[in-house]
Amino acid sequence: MGTEMPEPRLDVSKHRLDELKECKGRLSRQIGEAKQSDRNADRLIDELKQVSDEIKQLQKLLKQQLNETRSAKKWAPGTIEKPPAIANKITSGAITVRSCADDDISAVEAYLGEHPAASVWHLPAVSRFIKDTCGHRARYFCAFDETHNLVGVLPLVQLNSRLFGNFLVAMPYFNYGGVLADNREVTLKLISHADQWRREVNASHLELRFCQDNALGLPQKTDKVVFWLPLPDNVDDLWDSFQPKVRAQIRRGQREMTELSIGGPELLDEFYRVFAVNMRDLGTPVYGKDFFANLLQALEGQAWLVVARINGRAVGCAFLTGYKGRMEIPWASTLRRYNHTSINMSMYWKVLEFAVQQGFDVFDFGRCSQDAGTYRFKQQWGAQPLKLYWDYVLPDGEKLPALNPDNPKFRLMIAVWQRLPVMLTNLLGPHIVKRLP
Repeated sequence: MGTEMPEPRLDVSKHRLDELKECKGRLSRQIGEAKQSDRNADRLIDELKQVSDEIKQLQKLLKQQLNETRSAKKWAPGTIEKPPAIANKITSGAITVRSCADDDISAVEAYLGEHPAASVWHLPAVSRFIKDTCGHRARYFCAFDETHNLVGVLPLVQLNSRLFGNFLVAMPYFNYGGVLADNREVTLKLISHADQWRREVNASHLELRFCQDNALGLPQKTDKVVFWLPLPDNVDDLWDSFQPKVRAQIRRGQREMTELSIGGPELLDEFYRVFAVNMRDLGTPVYGKDFFANLLQALEGQAWLVVARINGRAVGCAFLTGYKGRMEIPWASTLRRYNHTSINMSMYWKVLEFAVQQGFDVFDFGRCSQDAGTYRFKQQWGAQPLKLYWDYVLPDGEKLPALNPDNPKFRLMIAVWQRLPVMLTNLLGPHIVKRLP
């Protein structure tokens, strides 16, 4: 039984190629001398042909080896592991749950800073922002062990309206916000207290938004995903990781986009003009301008606005947040009549550049359905889909809520909304959307 010969090493191949080229040169000179002296050069010509054929084969092999070497060195996004929302730590004695007091905020922020699954939306400042801006009732539950150490948190908001109903969410408007806890016992204690509040306010259900399946035995929805993209240390590696088609679309957008700004409240008017038009076109009620102004203030130093312009006109916009190594883009819009320019591709590329330059490890493209066009848009950047697990606490016998655009109850409303003037949707939208989770 024969053994397969190993591939020649790159340095050995180059050495052999140099030898063959030197031999080819020597044979060429000898053939020339033979012809000048009328000697037979057939043997030398055959030998030269063999050397030339070997040179071609070796050059082809070297090219292949070089391509493989480059591919091996080329950066590619690694696999993302979801951080656990529920740890496996031992707590000391009985667990006490109560609402977060002002004196607890520093301890809560420190706990979030250490918990691997904490998001920017778990911050107490975000709960205060929702309460003050949208007028909702909100409670921030904290769990303590016998030694008064914080061992779990659960921010909750009550949404209550005649049109959409009365229910609790952790957290509305955003993708994350479910329980963070040291162990399963703490988790169940926090959920039990949240359910008690649900009964007190006669809410129909409690919705907990997780990025993990915590096996709590609760009814679940798993039809949504988020896309996370691991980021390299430099933008050149990120650019090289894209498919040629993506790079071509970015370049096309760059030829059209004349300016892009990343900043704060000074960009709010331009941001909101683009965002409001796009939401109307999608048939979705728009948040008020004060929603974004107040959120920027609540997340000062951790949030940015993006505005992309063509010839001085704002045609694209985005809202960014950054927390614990992950930059998220919860809102992004471009005006439909400029979609042919690929302005959205160049805007996203500049945002990704910014994320790398700011030292973030992961870029979060946000939420979408698995069969949506936005799914393919996010996937093309090399981002990885991570399934969302939204758990529900319901009264016995109740069905999962159906507050989504696919519900026939809302399709007519969406179709009508798309035909309203932007001025009217900007007036009515904030009063409606704050009641939607």
